[in-house]
Amino acid sequence: MMDTVKWIVCALGLFGAQSCFAANVIDIVKSDGGVTVSKTVEDKPKAVATRSRLPAVNVLSTGANGRAVVRVGSTGYLVLEKNSKVEIDASKDRATFFRHLTGKIYYAVNTLKGKDQVLEVRVKMATIGVRGTRFLVTDMPERNVIGMRKGTVSVSSLAEEGFEIHKSAAVDGVAAMKDEAQAAMDKERAAFEAYKENVQRDFIEYKRELQLGADRMLSFDGKRADEQALDDTTKNDLESLESYAGVWINKVRD
Repeated sequence: MMDTVKWIVCALGLFGAQSCFAANVIDIVKSDGGVTVSKTVEDKPKAVATRSRLPAVNVLSTGANGRAVVRVGSTGYLVLEKNSKVEIDASKDRATFFRHLTGKIYYAVNTLKGKDQVLEVRVKMATIGVRGTRFLVTDMPERNVIGMRKGTVSVSSLAEEGFEIHKSAAVDGVAAMKDEAQAAMDKERAAFEAYKENVQRDFIEYKRELQLGADRMLSFDGKRADEQALDDTTKNDLESLESYAGVWINKVRD
């Protein structure tokens, strides 16, 4: 009987969509500076602040001096750096995808159970499949990076031919040998050059999908994707957003 009454009330529009359906509740738990929300990218944004509750489907943006920590129901937390924008779809019982539109955003996702429970983070070059992890996406004119803090994600190329993947293990090995070769005789230097060419060739491969684990990063330049250990810039960005999010990040069950 109560379910019937609630359905009638919802149909009459007396309850919000989030009260009638099993949508995630999206709250801004911390913010500074300019933060706005809109229904779509094209719609006019309106200002929001700490303790604001957002629609289940929205586009959230931070301005030149803005930052925000957002709790997306049972899914986890997003931490937006300044000049960042993300589309959120949490219209079901859990968030189904985030579309990273621009800027730097830290994604901290609770562990998702069940083989069909995978969250997608969509970026310009790829789709990131997430089950429970923490990572940073940077999409800026001068830098396009996925940087992992914990867990593992699958990264799938949107291009038919996949990624041209360059792994830093080859570069690290070459650098170590180069230091030794600089003090070697001319013929050893020549042998090194031949070795370097072969090793670099061996560590380039083409894949539609790859697994990216903790403390690793993937940087994009067109169809080329370089996989390597986290660089100092990405480490600093991760630490900065973790520090800003504070206790909220510690609530993630990953």
